[in-house]
Amino acid sequence: MNSDTYIWKCAEASVSRLDAYILLTGGELSDDVIDAFVIRLCNKIETSDSYDRKIHVTRPWLAQAFLEGNLEMVAKRMKENVSQQKFLECERILIPIVSSGHWHLVELVREETKFYHYSSINSPIYTADAVKFINKFMSFIESNWGLGKLEHHGLVSVAVPQQGPTLDCGIFMIEFINSIVEKRSITISKGDCAKYRARFCAALLYARDSPFL
Repeated sequence: MNSDTYIWKCAEASVSRLDAYILLTGGELSDDVIDAFVIRLCNKIETSDSYDRKIHVTRPWLAQAFLEGNLEMVAKRMKENVSQQKFLECERILIPIVSSGHWHLVELVREETKFYHYSSINSPIYTADAVKFINKFMSFIESNWGLGKLEHHGLVSVAVPQQGPTLDCGIFMIEFINSIVEKRSITISKGDCAKYRARFCAALLYARDSPFL
C-alpha cells in the first residue's frame, strides 16, 4: 500500500482508509484501529501531566497471544507490553481483549488484588474468556518473574452501559478505557456511538493532538 492508503500511521501501526470507512459507517472496529487508539493514549499518558502515569494500557495483541496459547508470542508480548518493572510500578493495568468477535476490557487493580471486567454485552462467554486470560496471565507472572506465590486475584464484573444489537463493542471499550484513565464515570450509551465514531476518525485524520482518545 502507498502512503495515500493510510489516514494515520506511525512506526508501530497504521489505520487504512478502509478502516476509517468501516469506523464511520458503523462497522466492527479492526485490531489496527484499537491499536492506534492504545498507542496514542499511551503516548499522552507518558508525555502529559494531565494523566496518571501509574495507569498503563496494553496493546490488543497481548491478550490475543495468551488466549491463543502461543507461548513464544506470550513471552514477546509481555516483554513489549508489561515488563516486571511496569507491573510493579503501575497501580492499574488495562488490558483490551477481543474474543468470540467481541471487544471487552480487563482492568487489574494491584492494590486491591482484583481484576475488573467491563463488557458492553453481558454474556458468560466473555466472562469465561476473561477468566481464561487472567489465569494464564497470572500463571506467566508466577512462573517467569520470581515473585513467589501471588495472592489470588478475583474477577469482578462491572455493571456498564450495554450496546444493543450493533457492532459498537470497540467504541464502548474505548470509552470504558477513556473513563478509567480520566477517572470519571462511564456514561456512554448506544445512542452516542455515531458521535464517538466521527470524533475518533476526525482525531486520526486531522488533529494528532486532539483531546479525544
